[in-house]
Amino acid sequence: MRELSYSKRIAFNFMFATALLVIVIYLSISLVVFRTVYSHLNDDLYAEYEEIKNSIVIIDGKIIFANPAEWTENEHGQIEVNPTFIQVSDSSGKVIRRSSNLFGTSLELVKNRRKKDFFNTRLSSGMVRQLQMTLNDELNNKAGYISVAIPLDESRMVLKNLFITLVISFPVVLLFLYFITRIIAQKSIAPVKALTHTAEKITRENLTERIDLPENKDELFLLTATINRLLDRIEETIIREKQFSSDASHELRTPLSVLKGTLELMNRKPRDPAYYVEKTNTCIYEVNRMSVLVDQLLLLARYEKAIDPSQLTRVSPGDIINKIIARHASSIDEKSISLFLNIDESLRVLTDEIMVEQIIENLFNNALKYSYPNSTIGIFSTRVAQDVLLTVKDEGIGMTQKEIALIFNRFFRADESRNNNVRGYGLGLSIAKRFADLLNIEIRVESIPNKGSSFTLVFKDLTA
Repeated sequence: MRELSYSKRIAFNFMFATALLVIVIYLSISLVVFRTVYSHLNDDLYAEYEEIKNSIVIIDGKIIFANPAEWTENEHGQIEVNPTFIQVSDSSGKVIRRSSNLFGTSLELVKNRRKKDFFNTRLSSGMVRQLQMTLNDELNNKAGYISVAIPLDESRMVLKNLFITLVISFPVVLLFLYFITRIIAQKSIAPVKALTHTAEKITRENLTERIDLPENKDELFLLTATINRLLDRIEETIIREKQFSSDASHELRTPLSVLKGTLELMNRKPRDPAYYVEKTNTCIYEVNRMSVLVDQLLLLARYEKAIDPSQLTRVSPGDIINKIIARHASSIDEKSISLFLNIDESLRVLTDEIMVEQIIENLFNNALKYSYPNSTIGIFSTRVAQDVLLTVKDEGIGMTQKEIALIFNRFFRADESRNNNVRGYGLGLSIAKRFADLLNIEIRVESIPNKGSSFTLVFKDLTA
């Protein structure tokens, strides 16, 4: 069997639940009507019994009718409209007197029934509701029985009509509910269909497409907003993937070409050992260059969202700077760079130590690479209100305002005519900017060509 659609399943489930509820309601109605009808009949029978009993006197065990007029009332003689059948029997069960509308027939008499008992029985005219009561004398000895009966035709007709009505209306109501619920369900899930239709149009090549938010801020609004945020994350991930692939293919092409050309030259004809040593060193250099480049590209592609605040720790910028200076001691000596440090060792910032170390490492490495020999690099820290500022300043080649606007782009390098002796890939500041954004750290840049540059990290609201 073909699986039902979502709207049909909603309608079917609602119809099933409603069917159970309607059955309970219908059974309750039937029970209430049944008990009401029979309770009314029982009250009438007992009232009639009281009238007959009050017209009877028992003397020496004999039943004497003191009020014969009671037996001539209309309902005791008529058959068509509201007849009441009366019968009085002695203790042996012999009928002493009966109403004229019985026409020689007798009401059922059961001697072992309770003192007061209502039951249904049959007369030649049809089903009747009967009350049988025991007559006792003044010594509470059984003297006879009074039986009173009322036809059940009208009551049974009422109950039968009610049953027929319920049986016929039940499936009609269920079918009506099914179709109405299905229509309502289809209208209710129409926004979901629109959402699905729009989502189907979104592909890897069309990730900028977004689903329009519904007007009502209900569950569908929340679902649509969640899907849009998911698409944002997917788009960001794929863009990073494309960027990584593009960057890697672009930057690895040159060293691979160098490796290929060098190896082809080495393979053409025998060479001197010194030649092989030279070319092998060239290949090793290119391999190392590719390794560093891939590591930096992976570092950029790895992080996609802000750092969880629970993962941050209290870090001393002074300790990080001391480690970085120790790592670059040989380069500092080689260029005869003077360091001017003004670091408040008591300062602590709440951040990610590894990322911050990478940021400062890249800033200091750039300052060292682009500084003139025998110049000075200054590193300062200070507190401004609730912020901590850390500045790395050099006296190097500097940058123009146009170059400052581009320095955080991948693979961008300032004017080659001024730094053709400086090796690099143009990724260090991109990594620093990426990590700074993830940690909510602002980077301020000031620079003057041929006079130097200044990079300031602003740790906002992260002080401990």
